[in-house]
Amino acid sequence: MRIPDETRAQLALKLEDLLPHLDERQRRLLVGAEARLLGRGSIRAVAQAAGVSETAAAATRRAR
Repeated sequence: MRIPDETRAQLALKLEDLLPHLDERQRRLLVGAEARLLGRGSIRAVAQAAGVSETAAAATRRAR
């Protein structure tokens, strides 16, 4: 499933506003939660929007 460009833009704005105020653990939890919420194809989109590696986003998404 492809993540629509509008959703990517909204996600980028959301993360841009929130991430600077969070510690590392909170950032990882937020990135993982967003990836789970968006479903298939989301790891790359969330990683790009958050400025983290896909590996980090995928590991956080799997860890519960």
